[in-house]
Amino acid sequence: MNGSNSRSNRRLRTRGTESQSHLLKDLVLTFQSASQALEKSYSDLQDRVRILTEDLERERGQRIRLERLAAMGEMAMELAHEIRNPLGSIELFASMLEGEYADQIVRSVRLLNHSVTNVLHFGRPIAPSPKQISVNTLVEGIRSLIQPLAAKKNVRLDVACDFDCTLFADHELLHRMLLNLVLNALRETPTNGVIRLTAKHGVTIAVEDSGPGIPEAAISRIFDPMFTTHREGCGLGLPIVKRIVDSHNGTIKVESTKSGTRFVITFLQSDLHNMEVVSEPLTCS
Repeated sequence: MNGSNSRSNRRLRTRGTESQSHLLKDLVLTFQSASQALEKSYSDLQDRVRILTEDLERERGQRIRLERLAAMGEMAMELAHEIRNPLGSIELFASMLEGEYADQIVRSVRLLNHSVTNVLHFGRPIAPSPKQISVNTLVEGIRSLIQPLAAKKNVRLDVACDFDCTLFADHELLHRMLLNLVLNALRETPTNGVIRLTAKHGVTIAVEDSGPGIPEAAISRIFDPMFTTHREGCGLGLPIVKRIVDSHNGTIKVESTKSGTRFVITFLQSDLHNMEVVSEPLTCS
């Protein structure tokens, strides 16, 4: 009897030991799991702190850049105002002279004045003064200014406009819009290339070149201020084009392939009588 009780007690002790062993293993596994989870959480927290630190540094750098751009913008505005007055005098006196050289001086001064005006328009609201204008006169004015430059580069400039095509708009602003587009096309078009400027009743105006096209990744950004794909560009021309089109309640589309780029501007006559002032700050990210 005593032997039977002894065996029973041993079995109970063995079971108790095994139970304690399983419990201990469970505790060890739970501790290991908790420890691993804690290590992962700590690692994730370190990564998050690193990312936040990098973001803060990046934002700080952008803020410093914007502050510098603002200061440069103010300086550019003042400089543009100072340059514009003597340019007017040079153009006036050159226009009183005769000969090819005098014409070249006048043309160069007008193009330089165009660049200066781009800076001024970039930093202040665009307020159209619309009236009935001849689109033929508009495109011919662009042709006469650009033709000598295109000929010098051996680029053909084709201009076509529907007869008696008129538009209720600001002539000076549309002249600046087209001049930006055509100069941009001339810069991108290689020797022996072609630029086409067309206008149709409706009114739709298109500027097309036979250049290498705009990279697909850049198309969505070409109207962003200070963005350019050309080393000689300053990133002001196309943003100003977009602002002028918007100020006339028009639309602009870009079609680009490896064989050329086409800008298409459409104006809805019914919307042109309710134009809005388009304003944009001088500094943009």
